[in-house]
Amino acid sequence: MKYKAVIFDFNGTLFWDTAYHNQAWDIFLQKHKISLSDEEKAVKIHGKTNSDILKSIFSINISPEKIQYLSIEKERIYQDICLREKMEYAPGVIDFFNFLKSNQILFAVATSSGLENIEFYLKYMDLGKWAPKDQIIFENGSFPGKPKPDIFLLAMDKLGVHSKEVIIFEDSPTGIMAAENANAGKIIIVNSTARDYSYLPYLVIYSFDEVDRSLF
Repeated sequence: MKYKAVIFDFNGTLFWDTAYHNQAWDIFLQKHKISLSDEEKAVKIHGKTNSDILKSIFSINISPEKIQYLSIEKERIYQDICLREKMEYAPGVIDFFNFLKSNQILFAVATSSGLENIEFYLKYMDLGKWAPKDQIIFENGSFPGKPKPDIFLLAMDKLGVHSKEVIIFEDSPTGIMAAENANAGKIIIVNSTARDYSYLPYLVIYSFDEVDRSLF
C-alpha cells in the first residue's frame, strides 16, 4: 500500500530530548520534594501532557491555574537544559523531510508539548521551515491526551486524509497506543532511548534513513 501522509510525534521522535525532559522532571520533583522511580516516570510522565502528569503527581483536583503555573516552571527548567545541550533533529530527519516535501507528501506534527515549547522549537530548531504552525497539533487543553487518539485524529483531519492512509511515527508506549487507537495505517517506532519494543508488532528504527521510501 502507498501512504498519502505522515504524522510525527515530536519529543523523543523528531527531537531526541527524553534525557532533557527526565533531567527537568528530576529537578522539578526534587524542588517539590516528590520522589518517583524510573518505572513510575515511564508510567506517569513519558508521552503524556503536563496536565495529565501533574494531576497524577499532585492531585486529580489540581486547579487549571496551578497546572499552568507548574507547567511553565517545569518547561523553563527543560528549555534551559536544551539550550545548554545539543538541539538537533534525530538522525536522518532532515533528509526525510526533504524527501516528503519534494514528493508532495503531506505531513504534520502531533505532540503532547504545550505552546510554550512549540514556540521554543520554532525559534531554536527552525521547526516552521518544515512544519508550518498550522500543521502542528499541540496540547492546548481542548482534547484528551495520549493514549486517547484525539491528537492524531485532529492531525488527520487537518491533512484531509483517512486514518488508513497515514503512517505515524512514535517513540513512547503511550503514543504508540494513541496511534493504535487512531487506527493508523502503519505505525513505525523510533527507538531513541534503547527501549525494548520486541513485544510490539511494528517496525523499529534508529534513524529516519531506515524508512522505506517505496511506502509512498
